[in-house]
This record gives sequence, structure tokens and C-alpha cells, in this order.
Amino acid sequence: MSVPLGTAQRYRTLLEVNRAAITQPAPENVFHGMCEAVKRVMPYDRAGLSLYQPEEDALKIVASEGSFADSFFRIGALLGRKESHDGWAFEQQRTIVRRDLERERQFAIEEHTLEEGLRSYCAVPLIVRGESIGVVIILSCRRNQYSEKHAQFLEELSNQIALAMKTFMPYCPSHLRTKLICPKCIASWGGQKTTAKYKEQLSGWGKKGGRGNKKLPGGFTDNISS
Repeated sequence: MSVPLGTAQRYRTLLEVNRAAITQPAPENVFHGMCEAVKRVMPYDRAGLSLYQPEEDALKIVASEGSFADSFFRIGALLGRKESHDGWAFEQQRTIVRRDLERERQFAIEEHTLEEGLRSYCAVPLIVRGESIGVVIILSCRRNQYSEKHAQFLEELSNQIALAMKTFMPYCPSHLRTKLICPKCIASWGGQKTTAKYKEQLSGWGKKGGRGNKKLPGGFTDNISS
């Protein structure tokens, strides 16, 4: 069990994870870079990254480190928000530390973790501007492998990759199944900005019933009739 870390080692690890976040081209590459740094200070037997999929209302495992044949927690597996440890961390925006999973398990899905020989884990939510987007988890075959200090440091490391992960998520938080930069939202923001800028002029025009020829800012004329 590692941690506490010296100041130099701590910042070196954070810097390495940050470098992966800004240089790697895909979620799995960023996560691999993070795991390479993590395993030197917090040993694990398996690590996983799940990101929220709004169309499924579930977290999808998009990357993992550590080989477990026929694992239930394979790439592409969906973890329910209400029925999984990942979902709980995601919903509550809080870390989970299971020191002895056999005694502390709370979700049926954790039975699969036990069946695969894993006995302790630490899971932390990925949060961007107050919005949960996913979960990072590291697991060990040893009991009592992780403590609250491990959770705090893993949370610091995960914060380094959260924004990068957000950019890989192909949807608008307000409109599902759209691009991250949603045309509907761009139009809405533009309309709100214009309304705020010309609030007084629009108000005066509205008091006249919105009728007749309206001279718009910039010298343009708008012919509007009832």
C-alpha cells in the first residue's frame, strides 16, 4: 500500500496524468496514461473507466486496465445508475472505498467483483462544472488495499482527466443525441444575448403592439404587419 507521498512524487504523478489528458487522442488512451502513473503509487489489479450514456441512462465501461478472462466488467458493459457502485458514486458525487468487499458489499453487481477474486476497491466520480460525467475505479485482490487518503489522491488525479473526458462525450447535456456543441443551444444562447442587448428597444416596440415598420439597430428596417 502506497500513499502518503512526498510532495515531489505527488506533483510528478499529477503532472504525468495531466500530460496524458492534454496529449492523448481518445478516452482509452488518456485512461491508460493515467493508470501508468497511478500504478507506481497506488498498486491495483484492475482499473476501469465508465462514462455516462444518457440514451441508456447508464454508465458504460469504455476503458479498463488489468486482464480478467471472461470478466463481467468488459468494455461496453452498462452499469445502471441505481443498481451499481459506479452509479452510486456518479449520482452522489462521492467516493466509495470498500476495504473488505465481502463484508461491505451493498449492490448485487458487486457479487461479480467478488467472483473475480477482487476484495477491495476505490471509486471516484468524474465531475465537470458540477455535472457528473463518469467514474474511475481501481480494484485489488487484497483486502484493505485502499484508504480515504487513497480516495482523496485518486480524486485529485481524476480531476486532471475530467475535462478531457467531457470533450470526448458526443452529446449536448441539454439535448440528447446531439453534438457536444449543440446547434439548438447555440441558437438559444444567441437569441438570449440579442434580447438582453436590445431589451429596451424591444420593450418599447412591444408596447406599440409590435406593428408597423420597426427600425432595427444598425439602420435596418423590418416590415411587420398584423
